[in-house]
Formats: sequence, structure tokens, C-alpha cells
Amino acid sequence: RVPSARYLREERIAIGGMATGWRAHDEKLARTVGVKLLHKHLSSDRDFRERFRREAVAAAKLAHPGIVGVYDTGRDGEWVYLVMEFVHGVTMREVMVQYGRLDAGLAASVGMRVAFALDFAHERGLVHRDVKPANILLGHEGAVKMGDFGIVKIEHARTELTKTGMVLGTAAYVAPEQVEDSAVDGRADQYSLGCVLYEALSGQQPFSAASTVAIAAQRLDHEPLALRSLRADVPRELDDVVMRALARSPSDRHPNCRALAEALEPWARED
Repeated sequence: RVPSARYLREERIAIGGMATGWRAHDEKLARTVGVKLLHKHLSSDRDFRERFRREAVAAAKLAHPGIVGVYDTGRDGEWVYLVMEFVHGVTMREVMVQYGRLDAGLAASVGMRVAFALDFAHERGLVHRDVKPANILLGHEGAVKMGDFGIVKIEHARTELTKTGMVLGTAAYVAPEQVEDSAVDGRADQYSLGCVLYEALSGQQPFSAASTVAIAAQRLDHEPLALRSLRADVPRELDDVVMRALARSPSDRHPNCRALAEALEPWARED
């Protein structure tokens, strides 16, 4: 039980670089929740505790049906924890592993709903910075939710938690400006979502190399192959929408994630 004997851990569901995720039962409110526990070797580190606290504060502001809700956070002895909504379903990563390539209508529908959720966060000055298939949750009843605002930061706020040369996010999905440690806004999340859509539709990531550093660096001076060169049945207009999101320069992308969502809408499956 952790913390304060209120949350009964039932099953470990994920292990990340900063924390371990559990499905748990909230005995006070009699509901299933997700509990994220900061790794013990990090709990004593003041900077990591602060980063974890910021995740909770930032995410708790985002009351949106497309974003996983945050319920509680705190510290209890050696445990630093975050309690959040539990989504009964699978991740986009699990679906992509199982099926390889997704139906264009399904990919566009998921992408549209994620883009609307991200735009909601961006309008409130928050950038996710780690948009990837593992952080997109697909509920059994049709919900699509963006999870893990674990390295979210206030736009333009520079702190010691983001040091020069540090790339926050997964190498396969980070935007060029994150690789270069340049200013980051919501268009970086748009680029990452473009990478997710590209992989969902084509069955392969936009860039591949022998190391994560090389994968990240490729996007600085290379363009990915057009989607239709890998999958001819992708509509040309949908190819254009995704490839625009993957433009190297933020100014060449869609103006914002809402514009991306609206551009995806014509191909989104209603179910």
C-alpha cells in the first residue's frame, strides 16, 4: 500500500526512466486509479522531485476529455507519487505492434483527437515534449487520451531541469528544435505527432539509424520519404497533411495543432 495506506497497488503496468506505473485501488473513493511512483534512487534528488511535482501541477490544470486527469500528488516517507485517471484500454504503441500499419481512417481519427487535446494544452502555455505512441491511450469504449505530461514545461521558461544539450523526449519522435536545444513551443508536439502518424500509416518510423543519437540528428538535414512512396493507398491530401507536420522548420508546419486536427478531420473515421 502506498501512499498513506489509501492506494492498494494491484498490478505494475509500466516502467519508465523516472517512475513506475501501477494500477491501484483508491480505497477512500472506491475507484481504480493509476499511481506513478518516482524511482527510489531519484526520490532523494531535489531536482527530480521538483520535476515530478511540476508534472502534477501542470497536468492538473488540463481538464479535457482527451487528456489523462490528475487526481493527487505528494510525498509519503520514501515515496513520491502521482495519482491519475486509469484508462482501461491499450496504448497506440501496442496497437501498432499488433497490426503494423493502421487503417487511414483510424490513424486520422486518433491523430485528430490527440491534436485537439494538445492544442488545448498549448493554449494554456503547456508543451508535452514527449508525444509518442506509448503515451497515447486508446480506451476500450472509444476514448483517446494523451498521457504522461512527465516532461511538460511552461513555454519559454528555462530552468536547470532543461540543460544545454539535453534532449527531452524519445529520439524517434523529437522535433529538430528539441535536438538543437532551441526554443520549443506547441509546434514541437505537432512534429512528434506527425512522426506517430507517419509510423501508424506506413509501418515504419520517418528516420532510422544505428543509434538514438543518429536517429535524432538525421532530422536536422534529411527529409523523410513521402508516405505514398511507402503506402500507395494513403490519400495524397492526407500525405500532404502529415508531411507538413514533419517540416523541419516550425514555421513551415501547420499554424498550430488545432489546424492539424482540422486538416485530419476529413479522413477521420466517425466510429
